[in-house]
Amino acid sequence: MRKRRIWWVLGISLIGLGLLIGIGTVWARQIATTATVTAPKRKKHVKVATKPAKPKPLTAAQKRRRAADRTDGVGKVLATWAGNSRVPYQLANDHVKLYDSLKHVNNRYHVTVDGDEEEISAPIKVVIAKLFDTEKGTYCLIQNVRHVAVNRPFKDYTKQTWTNLKPNYDWGYIALKDLRRTTYQRSVTTLPKVPYYLTSFEGKNPSNLAMNLGNTIVHAWSNVPGTVFRAFAHDTDTLLNQQFYAVKRLVRTDGRRYLLLKTASSRTIGWLPEESQLVQGQYHDPATVLLRPKSTETVTQAVQHPIKRTESSGYLSRSRVTWVTDRQHQLKRALILTAMNTPIKVTFRAGQAQQVAFYQPNRRRNRVIKVHFKKQSNQRTYDRENEYGDAGSVTVYRNHKRRLVSFSDGDDPTDEEGYTASGVLYRNRTATFKSGIWSNQDD
Repeated sequence: MRKRRIWWVLGISLIGLGLLIGIGTVWARQIATTATVTAPKRKKHVKVATKPAKPKPLTAAQKRRRAADRTDGVGKVLATWAGNSRVPYQLANDHVKLYDSLKHVNNRYHVTVDGDEEEISAPIKVVIAKLFDTEKGTYCLIQNVRHVAVNRPFKDYTKQTWTNLKPNYDWGYIALKDLRRTTYQRSVTTLPKVPYYLTSFEGKNPSNLAMNLGNTIVHAWSNVPGTVFRAFAHDTDTLLNQQFYAVKRLVRTDGRRYLLLKTASSRTIGWLPEESQLVQGQYHDPATVLLRPKSTETVTQAVQHPIKRTESSGYLSRSRVTWVTDRQHQLKRALILTAMNTPIKVTFRAGQAQQVAFYQPNRRRNRVIKVHFKKQSNQRTYDRENEYGDAGSVTVYRNHKRRLVSFSDGDDPTDEEGYTASGVLYRNRTATFKSGIWSNQDD
C-alpha cells in the first residue's frame, strides 16, 4: 500500500513537470512571434543606374593633332653612329624643322625649333653629334660651334679643340638632307712678320651668339672662331700698348679676316680680327707722340699698381699719367692714359690748366677745349664720349690746395652696373688711381 502511494506521487510529479515545460515553450514562441511582428522592416538599398555623360565632341584642331600623334615618325631605327666635329654643316634654309623625338618627325605639333633659330641658323656652323639610320631616312642630333672664355694659356686647352661633342637634345632631331655641308675657312696666308699694335678693347663681353656672328673684337683667340669646333678666348685688356707681329692671315667663309699675332720673341698672342683696333706699324709710346718733350724738359710718369683679375676688378689694364716739366720745374703738359686706353692731354701755364684735348685710342684728336673757369667756381669738368659710347671726363682745379687734375673713364654711372677707371694728379706731382666694377642694383 505504501509503495503504491509512492509511485502515484511520482507519476503526478512527472505529469506536472511536463505541463510546465510545455507551457514555457508556448510562451517563448509567442514572445518571439510578437518581437518579429513588431520589429521595423529594414529598407533595401536600391542602386539607381545613372547614364554616362556624353563626351564633348573634339574640335577640328584636336582631331588633327590626334591623327598626327598616331603616326610612327621614322619607323624603326636600323643603326646609330657618332658624328665628326671636324666636318661642319649649315642648315639648308630657314624653313627646315627640328622635332622633339624620332617618333614625332613630320608632326607639326612636336617641332622644337625652326630653321630660323638664331643660334643655329646660317651662316652659323653646326656639327653632327649623332646620326640615326631609320626606315624613312637618316636623321641627326646636332651641336653648334662653341666658344669658351679662359684665363690660362691657350696651350692648356689645345686637346679640347675637337672634343666634347655632345648632342643638344633641346634643339631636337633634323633630317640629314636638311643640312648642307660647308667648310671651316676660306683661306690661310703666311705673312712676313708685319708689325701691329693694339689700341683698344671693348669693355662689354658679347654673347656666344654674337661671337659666332663675328663680334669678336674683345678677345684674342686660340683659333679663329667659327673655324674649329671649340675656340678659346682671352680678354685683350692685357695686350694694349705693345709691339706685335702678324705671321698669318685667315679668311673665314663669311669673308671676315683674322691675324695671328706673335711677340718679337715669337711667343703666340692669338688670333685677332683685322679691324680698327689693330694699327699696322711700329708702336711708339703715346706720351712721346702726344707730349713731344724737348731735350731740355723732364718727363715723369706715374702708373697704377698691378691688378689681379677678380670678379670685382674687371680688367687688368692700368691707368697712367705722364707729365713734362721745364728747367724751372714748372708743369707744362700732362697726358692721362686711362685704363680704357683713352688719351687726355692737359696743357698748363703758371700751374693752371689752359687747354684740354681728348683723343681716341688710335690717337686721333676729336675735341680741344680752352679752359674757362666760371665766377665763384674753382673747378671745371669737361667730357667726351669715347669709341665705346662711354663717357670720359676730366676735371681741372683752379685754387684747390691739393688737386690739380682728376679724370674718370668708363660706363655711364646711371647704368645698373659697369666699369670705371679714375685717378687724380696732385700739385705735389704725385698721382693716385682706382678702377673696378660697380653696381647700382639693390641685391
